[in-house]
Amino acid sequence: MRQVHPMVHQADRPDGGVEWGCPRCGRYMIFYPLRRLVVTLGQANVVHLSGAPFPPPPDHARGLSEFDRRWLRGNDLAWDP
Repeated sequence: MRQVHPMVHQADRPDGGVEWGCPRCGRYMIFYPLRRLVVTLGQANVVHLSGAPFPPPPDHARGLSEFDRRWLRGNDLAWDP
């Protein structure tokens, strides 16, 4: 089984790229919508995982419609916001 290193979000670039770095081995990447650029290789035989940064929480949550509430109840998924 190969080692897994989680990558950490570093910065959002003005050109649309998102920078990610591995604190364990130094791998540094820039993700663009259609490509990725490896700036520093780090350990090549390791699986590196990155994910999108979490979006900011909404100012208010949208309420559920009556249709949604019936569907949830009908599928035994109680929802009480």
